[in-house]
Amino acid sequence: MSHIAPIRRLQDEAYDYLKEKILAGELVEGELYSESQLTQTLNMSRTPVRDALLRLNIEGFLEIYPSRGFMIRNVGMAEIKETLEIRCALEGYAAYVLAERNETREAREIVRRLNENIDIHEQMLLGREVDIRKFAEHNIAFHNIMIDYLHNDTISQTYKKFENKTREMTQQRWEKDRNMMPLVIKAHIQIVALIRSGNKEQAYTRIKLHNDRDYYLGEQACNMQ
Repeated sequence: MSHIAPIRRLQDEAYDYLKEKILAGELVEGELYSESQLTQTLNMSRTPVRDALLRLNIEGFLEIYPSRGFMIRNVGMAEIKETLEIRCALEGYAAYVLAERNETREAREIVRRLNENIDIHEQMLLGREVDIRKFAEHNIAFHNIMIDYLHNDTISQTYKKFENKTREMTQQRWEKDRNMMPLVIKAHIQIVALIRSGNKEQAYTRIKLHNDRDYYLGEQACNMQ
């Protein structure tokens, strides 16, 4: 155990380093990066670095090319549409269940946490320069609060797989049009209001509309009528 623990710490260190670089946009899509160079930069052996790369590959951050290196993944429109369809299904279900149980103590606590998240988002928009990356992180946190309420490991794990794609889509969307960010807050406020009032069907529908409007795909990913 004493030997395994340091290796795991190195894996986590390599993983955190790479993920930070990817999210900050310091590692760009389409460029082949050297695994050997990365081990030198981190001053680590290949094992923890390779394990970190495999983990990020599973999470959808990058592609690994044996004996060549790794490349940050490019998310295409077809993949974006598929991601939104899954988000609509899982988030819509979570909102429906929350609204259905709106009078329970746990549901009320979830509503409190969602409103707290909205307050943080609103405060972020008051600054001169909005940190889009942090804004995207809090956006993900808002939806994760609802998903975690279900206490369903399979749903949580499935949703987690699309977290990187969601983060990337939102950051790119808002970098092109920062006026979308206040609309996201408005949508979150409406979703919470519907959950709190017990309007389960409308809460479900509003989630679907929220996903469609956030990304302007040119077609409705969630098959809204």
